[in-house]
Amino acid sequence: MKEIYHLRWGIETSFRDLKYDLGGVQFHSKKDQFIYMELYAHFAMYNAVSLSIAACSVPKTKRKYKYQIDFKMACCVWRQHFCSNDNSKNNFIDLLTNLVFYLTPIRPGRKDKRNLKAKLVVSFPYRLAA
Repeated sequence: MKEIYHLRWGIETSFRDLKYDLGGVQFHSKKDQFIYMELYAHFAMYNAVSLSIAACSVPKTKRKYKYQIDFKMACCVWRQHFCSNDNSKNNFIDLLTNLVFYLTPIRPGRKDKRNLKAKLVVSFPYRLAA
């Protein structure tokens, strides 16, 4: 059972990143097909961010912990990249070098208490008045 649960843990953390770091909880429409379209856009963004994190090399230092690139900050860097409208190769290389500035330590063996709270889907009710 323990082994099966650990196989599922990567999927759980991926959905957490998709929901909270990429904003997959708040939708901008009420129709199902537009919500699907937003979800597919979030999936594409998740894949792009994770591939760019995998392509970056984290510098090795003589510190206490190993480090990894922070996913949430990588999402912010990607959003800035899309807003710049400069899709040149140099801009993409700059994006990859900017990712290395946002590192978080990997702390093995940490056990934090999980505070679970039910979260509802947030819609935008101001559009109903139109």
